[in-house]
Amino acid sequence: MTPKKYIIILVAVLCALSGFARATDNRTVNRFYHLSPKEFEDQISYYFHHNLEDSAMLCANVQASKYGKEKLTAEEIQACCSAYRCMGVEYLTHYYNFQSAAECYLKAGQIADEHGLEQLKTVVEVDKAVLFFTQNVLENNFVFNNVDIDNFKKSFHRTIDYPASSDKEYSNFITEVAASNLLYLAIKFDKTKEVTSEVLDYRAAQKQSGVSCNVAELLCQAIDFYNAGNYNKAFEILQTPMTRPKAFNDRDYIQAQSVIKISQYAILLKNGKRSEALKLLLQYEQFMRENNMSIEQLEALQLIKQHYEVDGKEALANKYALLYYTTKDEFINKSRVGKMDQAKLNLELEQTRERIREMSYRQKMQSLLLWSTIIIALLALTILGVLYANYRKTKRTNRLLYEKNIALLNEGKDLRPATAEIPEKTPHEEPTQADMELMKKITALMESSPEVFTEAFSLNRLAELVGSNSKYVSRAINLCKQCNFSVLLNDYRIKEACRRLINTEEYGNYTIEGIANSVGYKSRSNFTTIFKENVGLTPSAFQKLSQNGENPVG
Repeated sequence: MTPKKYIIILVAVLCALSGFARATDNRTVNRFYHLSPKEFEDQISYYFHHNLEDSAMLCANVQASKYGKEKLTAEEIQACCSAYRCMGVEYLTHYYNFQSAAECYLKAGQIADEHGLEQLKTVVEVDKAVLFFTQNVLENNFVFNNVDIDNFKKSFHRTIDYPASSDKEYSNFITEVAASNLLYLAIKFDKTKEVTSEVLDYRAAQKQSGVSCNVAELLCQAIDFYNAGNYNKAFEILQTPMTRPKAFNDRDYIQAQSVIKISQYAILLKNGKRSEALKLLLQYEQFMRENNMSIEQLEALQLIKQHYEVDGKEALANKYALLYYTTKDEFINKSRVGKMDQAKLNLELEQTRERIREMSYRQKMQSLLLWSTIIIALLALTILGVLYANYRKTKRTNRLLYEKNIALLNEGKDLRPATAEIPEKTPHEEPTQADMELMKKITALMESSPEVFTEAFSLNRLAELVGSNSKYVSRAINLCKQCNFSVLLNDYRIKEACRRLINTEEYGNYTIEGIANSVGYKSRSNFTTIFKENVGLTPSAFQKLSQNGENPVG
């Protein structure tokens, strides 16, 4: 087999192996799987800001599924923690599944604790406070619960104690969320005196960061006037257009407006302006209903019901009580539908997790396959190099043999190698003059008679043609040529075969077997064996060298 064929086989094997690797990759690859931590954060942020909840869940699930299954960098671990936290947010705000949200927050908190991710731990604490507050107000129909204020106090102080070192904007956003929720509850339930130290801490933190005019800052100013009894100024402060942080998505911004409106309502009540307060509250309820903010709408309906109850308008109070419980039932049904949607999503998430497991396994196999391919390629190249070296050596040897035989043909010498077997002579016996004269006749006939190249040519026929008997002819050949008749006959036939193999004008259409038959051989195999014994090359190799223009016969 020539080196060219070995190269073709090697290339085919390598192509097959790389094709298998690509096919395996195309089956299970997921575009989310290969996101870098920074790309993941950007992608999740995009989904949150465009309300693409399902896409956010899938993206976060892919990232979270890597934790504990692969060797991750510090940045990748942080991305996994962030992914669990994002899933918790989605479970709470989109699927209204408090249990699943709590489980995700718990997992995020565990990862943050284990790897010292203080900023993310702080974020999760704020999220948990929001979760517990939401769950409590729904279960208790928005009745005051001091635990909610305590939870928001704890989460707020954590944001102050562990400021972000890298992303100050996001850190300010988390502080803003914790502070605004706490301050809004303090105004709503007339507990502003209990948050005086938090107001001071918030202002100190904002002064250090250089950020102002956010929701919490407006609430702080309102609380100052509220505590001073200047309710008109407190209400006026909350009418100041607030700055929208870049970290706020649409839902965050509406919730911030909700905090402001409920605080304004509470201040108007404190100032005795019940009709203005009711008008604001009715507008607020309609706005929340239009924006599909279920929890905020329920809060507004409950406040409207309570407002009419205080005013002694029982019919209207009953109307809004009925509307409250009807809306709450719708919310519960919506939550159930959300859980049904979540069940479908869970199936898709599990399929995604399975793909992640496959990817992790495939990456190991691809690494093994890569090294196997490299080893096979190196072995193949080594073998190919040895074969090619042997091929070059054989080619060089064959060329030398060919040139030698061409030279012998041109000189009219025998092609038979010197190591060929010769018959034993009788001791001290030398050819007589008669033997030499007979050998001249034999040589002349062998060189001129076409009958030499017929299959039936024999020793007896040679003796007949030279006018002698076979015994004397055999003796002359033995003593003068040191060989027997068969060897001598093969010498002439092989010489002629060489000439015919070279003579492409006359014998170019002949096959090797045709050449063999034309010089008296019955079969190609017998001819090839004898040809190689005399020339050292096969007929086909000899012919190929002659076709390459190597030293033609002169």
